[in-house]
Amino acid sequence: MKKINNTKKLFLWTFLWLVSFAVLVNAPGELWENQIISIIAAIINFILIITMLYSNKNVFDEYDEFQKKIQLEAIAISLFLNIFIGLLWVGVYQSGLINSQPKIHLLVVFTCLTYVISAAVISKKYK
Repeated sequence: MKKINNTKKLFLWTFLWLVSFAVLVNAPGELWENQIISIIAAIINFILIITMLYSNKNVFDEYDEFQKKIQLEAIAISLFLNIFIGLLWVGVYQSGLINSQPKIHLLVVFTCLTYVISAAVISKKYK
């Protein structure tokens, strides 16, 4: 029961962070011109990042050793690929091999998909 509650809290904090990030990125110039409001939005976003991290730790602490192993392997794969695919993208763009400028939102989507697929494949491997 506690695990479900912590998972719901993590979902809530993640959703709130996502909304705050969208506001931080898209609202300046659209909803306001004041830089003070943008600074406040950035501070709120940072606080939500810390809260989301703490909430994620609470969920992770409830995992058994098998679940932790799956999660750690999936996180390691997605982090590794995120860093090196991101660097490769920047490198081939700067060298003029492609015209597609690196965009962080695409890298975030790539990371999320890599994590989900890695977790599914690793989980299936051990079953």
